[in-house]
Amino acid sequence: MKNNKNIEIGALRIFAAVTEADTLTQAAERLGVTQSAVSQTIKQLETQTETQLVVTRSRPIKLTPSGQVLKDYAQQIINDTQRMLADVRMTAKGGLLPLNVGMVDSFCDVAGLQLMQQVKPFVSKLALRTGLGSSLSQDLLNRNLDLLITSDPIDEHPELQRHPILRDPFVMIVPEKYAQGGAVTPAWLAENIPFIRYTRQSRLGALTDLIARRLNIQLQTAYELDSTQTLLRFVQSGQGWAITTGLCMVRYPELLKGCRVMQLARGSNARHLTMLCRQNELGAVPDKVAGICRTIYSDEIVPQLIEIAPWLEQQAYSITEMPAI
Repeated sequence: MKNNKNIEIGALRIFAAVTEADTLTQAAERLGVTQSAVSQTIKQLETQTETQLVVTRSRPIKLTPSGQVLKDYAQQIINDTQRMLADVRMTAKGGLLPLNVGMVDSFCDVAGLQLMQQVKPFVSKLALRTGLGSSLSQDLLNRNLDLLITSDPIDEHPELQRHPILRDPFVMIVPEKYAQGGAVTPAWLAENIPFIRYTRQSRLGALTDLIARRLNIQLQTAYELDSTQTLLRFVQSGQGWAITTGLCMVRYPELLKGCRVMQLARGSNARHLTMLCRQNELGAVPDKVAGICRTIYSDEIVPQLIEIAPWLEQQAYSITEMPAI
């Protein structure tokens, strides 16, 4: 039987996933298909192109020169197809698309309403989902969300498009009776005062552990909590000190009374919020939404942070590129 030279879009999607993975198994997991299906697709493409495309025995996978050529064409075709589908859907809906947005709670609580109000005019329908970062990340990967604003860039999925939004510095919240007039150090606090922390299962909890290692301190954890509001109440009542971020604490200025907001390692530690989406499915919408997020942060939220602690002006700001590690 004569070989079919027509390459299907689905085969190119699988090949593109293989080029971004270390192994065929990893590519299959990202695509939600079997490893056998990926292998068969690669063999079919090699038959159609009459050349070897992938060196599968190497770790990580390597492309042959022919495979590199196909990779470039495949990505261009996939991008064009996604833009085509987006344009067709937008035309069918009068130029507007429905949009499912996910946000971490800390950003939604201070910026969610304004963001939704400004986004609504250029979408046909708008849905918002908030919650724990890990759950939202899975929703994005499962295509239940179109956009996700998160502190977890999900680096293990390089196929996602990333729009950096803001730098959110970590700070210390210390009861005045322990603050030593603003001179107290993290090392002294860690040695002498109980620590109130976010749960280790949370993104903020994991980042807190990273900061402690950087500072070479051992935290004496007294309470482990999953709510910023509760964490600040415990600090305000004198139960201990805590590490949180500017974006988290700005929601509860009343809970900072009787406490001192202090710099942590001169502002060198921060989390970065990023907007994630799938490549080229939403036209110009992701750029618009990311721009709105940055403006809200710079114009509305940062001034509130500066009122709490003027030195945060140098540490909290919008970004368009992720900092080098």
